[in-house]
Amino acid sequence: MPTRADELRQAASLLRDKATAATHEGRTRWTTGHTLGSRSPVVLDDPEQPSVLIETYAARLERVNSYLALLGPATGLALAKWLDRTAEAVDQANEETLYIVANLAVEAIELAREINGTAR
Repeated sequence: MPTRADELRQAASLLRDKATAATHEGRTRWTTGHTLGSRSPVVLDDPEQPSVLIETYAARLERVNSYLALLGPATGLALAKWLDRTAEAVDQANEETLYIVANLAVEAIELAREINGTAR
């Protein structure tokens, strides 16, 4: 059975891999927009010359696009870094700091389990 720190590192690695794979030409920040012709809502990585484009075909899904843009590669990479640092804190916790670290790590472990597909 993996330790909590292992779960955190596994999630960080998966998140980093997916975020890196979703990055094109170093563009990690996504935004929302519309196609030129049909004005369909889209998520793109560069309004002038997009290389990542997610089109929903339905104006009612613009909130979904906003959510996807919010959670683009930059957010994934930042979350991966936070999960790695939390894993380090869990590994380095001693008798004096264990209570504080354990309380701070609860949400990180919940997130890691969602990412890893092991949430209950």
